[in-house]
Amino acid sequence: MMHDLSDDLLNSYDYRNDETLTSHLSSYDQNALKQMMGFGRGVNAFGLRFAAHQNRVAKDGAALLLALGYSKIAAHNFRAAMLYHDIGKMHDCYEPQMWTLPTRPTPDQKALQRKHAALGAQMWEEFAAGKKELSAHPHFAVRYAVTKYHHERIDGAGPQRLDAATLPVFVQVSCIVDAYDGDRILRPHQKSRRTPAEALHRMKGIGKENKKYDGAFAPDLLKIFTELKLKDH
Repeated sequence: MMHDLSDDLLNSYDYRNDETLTSHLSSYDQNALKQMMGFGRGVNAFGLRFAAHQNRVAKDGAALLLALGYSKIAAHNFRAAMLYHDIGKMHDCYEPQMWTLPTRPTPDQKALQRKHAALGAQMWEEFAAGKKELSAHPHFAVRYAVTKYHHERIDGAGPQRLDAATLPVFVQVSCIVDAYDGDRILRPHQKSRRTPAEALHRMKGIGKENKKYDGAFAPDLLKIFTELKLKDH
C-alpha cells in the first residue's frame, strides 16, 4: 500500500476538529497510548520508555516543521501522527524483552527489530480495512508514511529504498528526529549517553567513527534541526 505523498497533505485537514478522525480514530488513539505505556508491564516496563520516545520525537518533529515555515495546523497534524510511529514495536511477533536486550542485538535480532516499521504500517492497514473514509483520509496517509518510512535515507539506502526524490519533507523530518532521539538513548553496551552535540555530529557523519548516517539526511534540514537542539542546551 503506497499512498501518493505530498507535504500538502499536512495542511489539508485539522486533526483536532475533523469529524472523520473523531469518529474513526480518536478513541483508538487514546487506547493505543494506554497500551503503549503498559507494554512490558511486569516484565521490563519498556512501555514507559517507548511512549516517552514517541512523545519526544513527535514534539521535535513539530518544532522542526514550524522552524521550516510550516503552519501550526501542519505541525500539530504531524505530531498526532508521529505519536504512533513506532506502534509496530507492539506487534505480536515481539516480546517486550526484544527492546531491552542486555547486550548488542545479534544479526538475527537486529533483522527482526528492523521489521517494526513495516509491521506497524501493516497494523494500520488492518485497522483501516473496511473504513473507507479513514483509509482515504490525508491523516491516514501521513500516519502510514511516518510509521513505514521513518528509517529511510535520502541516499536510498533505507529499508524501503526510497530517496530524496520520493520522500516528502515531513517524512524526512520523521527520519531525522527519530534517529536523533534514538542516538540519545543510553544502551546497555554504552558507557555513557551521547550528548546532543555528539548525536548531531554522528548524524552529520563528522569524524572517522561517525559514518553510520553519512548521506542519510538532507544537510539543510539537519542544519536547522541542529540549531534548534543546541539552542535547548
